[in-house]
Order: sequence, then C-alpha cells, then structure tokens
Amino acid sequence: MPADGDDDGGVTGATSPFGAVVDGVFTATFDGTPAAPEPWRPTNWDVTVHSRDVSTFDALQEMDAMHGHDCGAPPATHTISSYEQAVFLCRNHMMTALKAEGYGMIYLTPDEMLDFSTGEAVVRWDMSTLRTSIRDWPDLWITPYDDNLQLALEDFYPDVSGPPKRAIHVAAVDFNGGTGFKVERFEDFKATELNGPAYDVYEDKLKPDAARRDTFELRIGNGRLKFGMPAYDLWWYDGELPKLGWDRGVVTFGHHSYNPEKDCGTCLPNTWHWDNLSFGPTVPFTILRADRRFVRDGTAAAAVFSQAAPKDAHVRFAGIGDDLEVSVDGGKTWSAATRQAQLKDTADEHFASYWMKVPAGTSSVSFRGKDWWGGPWLVRDITVWAPTRAAPAA
Repeated sequence: MPADGDDDGGVTGATSPFGAVVDGVFTATFDGTPAAPEPWRPTNWDVTVHSRDVSTFDALQEMDAMHGHDCGAPPATHTISSYEQAVFLCRNHMMTALKAEGYGMIYLTPDEMLDFSTGEAVVRWDMSTLRTSIRDWPDLWITPYDDNLQLALEDFYPDVSGPPKRAIHVAAVDFNGGTGFKVERFEDFKATELNGPAYDVYEDKLKPDAARRDTFELRIGNGRLKFGMPAYDLWWYDGELPKLGWDRGVVTFGHHSYNPEKDCGTCLPNTWHWDNLSFGPTVPFTILRADRRFVRDGTAAAAVFSQAAPKDAHVRFAGIGDDLEVSVDGGKTWSAATRQAQLKDTADEHFASYWMKVPAGTSSVSFRGKDWWGGPWLVRDITVWAPTRAAPAA
C-alpha cells in the first residue's frame, strides 16, 4: 500500500538504514531523521553516481533537490552540487537527485542477489510518483552476477557502452505525457520488450505526489514475470517469461537524468524518494567499498578497502582515460585495466565499466593512466566484488 506520507515511511521492527536479511528477504527501510539532508554512504551497497561531461568530473551541476536544509518536506528544497549529496537521507527515507545535461545516472546495488531458482521471487519498493521532467526517470536491473555492468544503459542513448549481456530491465517511459513502464529482457546484449507500448500510465490511477510513496512490485519465477503497482491493480506486464538460462541476479535500482530541462520551460531535474525496499529470496555476495570515491592525478594512487578481498574477487570501477592500469601490490607491478564485457567499444569521451580479477587477500588497489584528448583520466566508484560473502573483518 502507499506510504503514509513524507513524515514517516519506516516499518515496525525496522532494519538498519543499510538493510538486513530476515527470513531470506533483504529489507532496507532507510530509517533516520537527520537535522539536515545526510549523504547516504552504506557499507554494503555499491553506489555509483555518473555524469558524462568533463565539466562535471569534480562536481555535479547544481540543482534544487527536494527537502529543505532542515529536511523540511516538499515543496521545500536545498541546493546540491557534489557527488556525495546526490544520494541522501531525510525523514526516514532515501532520495536520489541529479541534473546532467550530457547524461547522468545513479545506480544503487546491495550485496544480495535475487534468487528465483526454486520458485517465485519478489522485488518490492515504495517510490514517489511526481515527475518534474520526462527526461528524468527511474529503472530497475536484474543481471546475472557475471554479466553485471557498472554503467548499464540501453544502446540508443549517447553515453557509455550499452546494456549488460543478459538482464531483466524495467524502466519508466513517457506516453502522451503520462508515466508507463517498459519491461524488457536482454539476451546477447539485445533487448526484447515483453509488454510492448506502455499505454497504461499511473497518472490515470493516482495524483502524482513527491511526498507520498507508492508500492511498485516485480514478481519473477516459474516461467512468469509480473510488474506493476498492486495497490492500484495496475500491471504493465503479467505473463510468460521466456527461458532465461539463469535464475539469480544482482539487483540494481537506477535514476537517470538526460538534460531534464531541454525543450521545456517549466521542467526541472527530479528528486526521487525511495523507501521500504525489499526483495527475496536472496543469496549473499560481497561488496567492499573503497575509502575514496575516485583516483586521478593529484590524489593518492591507492584505494584502500575495509578488509581483504575473498577468493574469486574482482575490482569494479568506472574509468575514463588512456592506458588505464591497475596494481594490487603497491605499485611494484602493473596490469592493463580490463573492461567488463560490453556491447560497444567505448568512445574516448565516455566512461567504461571495468571488472578485473584480484587475488584473495587484496586490501588496496592502485591506479594510473594518461589523459585523453578531451580531459583528465579518472577512476571512480571503486569496489571489490566477490560471488560469496566474505567473513566479517576482525
């Protein structure tokens, strides 16, 4: 059911703001009532904030994000311009806010995989419905672990290097000024839409609101998929799911910004409000976040992790520049950075998704590179992933 409003959103017996697994279901309620918008820096999520233009490598384009400086409810706003401010907590829920004239996205991935190998699995979350621009939208990816792509994006957009090899993707789309959702399957990097044109729009069922958060739900398993808003009996797809060849996947929630003020005198970049996110059954894996968001010339070369990498680990990062290299032994030896399998050869001016094996026990990774023709080399949003759960650090 819809959340009761902007003043709450927590649930009885709430987990930590970073989420926890109870009875096989991962739940994050984003509880917290800070006196001011508080950057959300979870230890067990991969948080990627991307903006394409060179002018935004150091700071994001300034925008007025919803919630006031004291976390006052919308329509109150506060000004943000840093990467750290793009994902924040207020009033027991989490917000994403982004303005990117070139292209931008925020991807949030917890350290649990959705497992539908033995039956139906469910992904459920509460989200605001107000859209201040049709060029600003949310989405959801479910991707096999080996095919995960840090900067996943449909190949018709003018950025990065395309979608994952295999995935289920749900994304908001515009239809006659209303909001529908497309549901699609990716196989060998190619999309097949399951639901065709998204003629049904949620504005026909509800009055869009920034303060109220409504429930969205995806059910997958047993050869079927269903996605929609159960409280309104609104389903964008409810039908057969072609055989995938995989039955568990990484779950990533996204927010996209593509020049949201273009061709519209009143359009603004949006703030999306998220709450009561849950999915299960789950299978745990490891995400270790680095002690810094980026590495480039003028910073320390090494990103340090809170604990050593377990076996079968990879370092994962977004990078731009020529001849990017990685060292796992403090700079004694270097290896060319390896890109994850991607549809398109990444243009020099686009960030690429990198994914390369690191030995068990690795606790820091160093980077170096050369500037490309249009700007500096840069590595950002650095994590170590492993397909099983690492033992807690001592």
